Amino acid sequence: MRRGHEALWQKQWTAAIAAYREALAAFPDQPEALTGLGLACMEAGHYEEAVTAFRQLMRLRPGDPTPVLRLAEVYQRAGRLAEAASHYHQAGQLFVEQADLRRAVQAWVQAIRLEPGRVETLEALARAYRQLHQPEAAIRADLARARAWVQQGDLQRALEAVSAALALDPDHPQALQARDWLRAQLARRTGTGPLPPLPARGAEAEAEQARAEAFWMLPLEEGEAPTDLIRQALSQALQTLADLVFSEDRGTFSEEEWFRIHAGLGRAVDAHSRGQWREALALYDQVLGAGLEHPALMFATGAILTELKRCDEAASRLQRAMASPAYYLASLLLLARCEERHGAPERAAERYLEALEHIDRELLHPAPAEELRERYRFLRGWIPRHPEQQAALRKGAQQILESPTWRDRVTLIRRALDQWTAETPFRLTLADALMCPDGERLLIELGQAYTWAQHGLFYSALEEAMRIVAGMPFAPLAHLALGRLLVWGHRGQTAVGKFRTLGEYFLFMEDPYMAMAAFEQALQLAPLDLPALQRLLRLSQELGDPSRTIQAFTGMVDAYLQMANLEQAERICQEGLDWASRRGLSGMALRPLLLRLVEIAVQRLDWARAVEHLERLRTIDPRDLEIRWGLAEAYLRARRREQALAEVHDLLNHARAAGRLAEAMSNLEELIALSPEEPGLRQLAAQAYLELGQRESAMAHLERIRGHDLQQGRRDEPGRSINPGSS
Repeated sequence: MRRGHEALWQKQWTAAIAAYREALAAFPDQPEALTGLGLACMEAGHYEEAVTAFRQLMRLRPGDPTPVLRLAEVYQRAGRLAEAASHYHQAGQLFVEQADLRRAVQAWVQAIRLEPGRVETLEALARAYRQLHQPEAAIRADLARARAWVQQGDLQRALEAVSAALALDPDHPQALQARDWLRAQLARRTGTGPLPPLPARGAEAEAEQARAEAFWMLPLEEGEAPTDLIRQALSQALQTLADLVFSEDRGTFSEEEWFRIHAGLGRAVDAHSRGQWREALALYDQVLGAGLEHPALMFATGAILTELKRCDEAASRLQRAMASPAYYLASLLLLARCEERHGAPERAAERYLEALEHIDRELLHPAPAEELRERYRFLRGWIPRHPEQQAALRKGAQQILESPTWRDRVTLIRRALDQWTAETPFRLTLADALMCPDGERLLIELGQAYTWAQHGLFYSALEEAMRIVAGMPFAPLAHLALGRLLVWGHRGQTAVGKFRTLGEYFLFMEDPYMAMAAFEQALQLAPLDLPALQRLLRLSQELGDPSRTIQAFTGMVDAYLQMANLEQAERICQEGLDWASRRGLSGMALRPLLLRLVEIAVQRLDWARAVEHLERLRTIDPRDLEIRWGLAEAYLRARRREQALAEVHDLLNHARAAGRLAEAMSNLEELIALSPEEPGLRQLAAQAYLELGQRESAMAHLERIRGHDLQQGRRDEPGRSINPGSS
């Protein structure tokens, strides 16, 4: 026996096996010899003999989980994973009988790693996590169990597993999404729900749906539940400070100062880790007094001061910790706690807005960034005047950002917002979602309607959205989603009314940016909708947005032109130009309105007024050839012959210089067709055709000029003919 132990210790597997066999020949049921033989055979790759040894040991010690674990390890090394998983599960049950739940969990997690679909092991894990008061881990086990049932085709049992998860946390985003997905699948399978069979979809749509369905199927991980932002940052701060204790780089500190810092810092970290906050704070303050300035130290002390409700001191430390990106978000959350305790909910909301903006901008990256910054800038001034939305924001942000699954949750919210607002003027932030009471849950519930809409199941999607709106009639996100569903269902006029109503709601809520987006969305569907145009015009003027204001003026002019109300159209055009003049706008900003004035003048056959407006447009952009050819035509129609010829002559010179004379000839021919008896135009055309080598076309125009001259009693006047032999 002794020789076997020595050989095993020295990893001499063959010698150990021989010694243990000899010992077992004399004492066949010796537990230590069986254990040693099993271990040596496992390491030597003699798996069958190892299995035999550990099985014999199991018979000798039926309630001992150790030989069962050893046997599971042998099976795992031999590649017999199903048998290994079975024995890890059995070992976990034996640990439970010994009241050692934590070791039972470790064994069961190992079983799941080898065989992820072991339902009985997942059920045992879920029960154990509940007994250990680890609800997040229990929920993940329940979701993994649901996934296993889905893979086995038993959707009803999968739904029961998800329901167990929701009993722990009714607002858990992945569990809610899993519930809705399973309900939809059951409805399709049983035919009891409102869903018809799915239409065929492309590969890209199938892949997107698969990603959405898999989002709630999170892998089961070993150990404690994920860590929230504050605990994660604190753990990082303590690790950084512990590393400083062993650092030999003392920077500008003297050896004596560095020794004092080392000594105090080590004791402080130890006290902090054991929850002795006051002692840790006193030691940290000594280190600060010795001159050490470090973001990790500022965060650690700020966190303690927050817990001790010394909020003024905490705020000072946390502000300095925010200089490091590692502590920025967690510091904001602790500062929000301090503001709440000070009875300053407005300042707490501002902290949460800062945190949400940072997540939106730095972690989730929605575009465009400038509009995102502008939206948060507006909300910081808006939210103090709206206590109900402020309270919802504080509650929602605290619940999400201080939860272990905060990253998954904000990602889910961001994705839902982007889905509903794609290709619309709406630019929603995380804050917009959380200002709505139960905004996160609302978006999760709307996710079912979105999924059905993407499958082409419009009526089912609309029915689900209407149910949600009935339960939350003052939730703008629900109405926005309903409007989008109406668009996707080709109910354009109803959708226009919905977005107009939504715009009026935002006006009532003093949110002009969202109101403008709602009216712009209505105009995307009905560009000539006068009520929406009038609202958009007023809003853009109030916000001082020149581009949108000119756009609104132009839209109103188009609406009146469509109704053949030229007087109103001209009046709106002039109002727009006057507004632009008062604000110093000029150049291209005026072009849309001047083009409408040209159209109005043309419809009235008022060529003098058309010339006036076209000349202004030529001044704005002399390179705009379409405007200049139009001006030449207006000169002709206004009987301003000399100006028309001068304009055409200049245009042809530009075309020659650009090498595009042939292209210009089609415009010139149109003018000649308009005024066929104008010899000056034909003379310019003949000259150009000769330059292009098109002699027949040149001669045709020269003959028309000669015929015109004969009719007028003129023959070969100087300058009125071109030598056809010249180039």
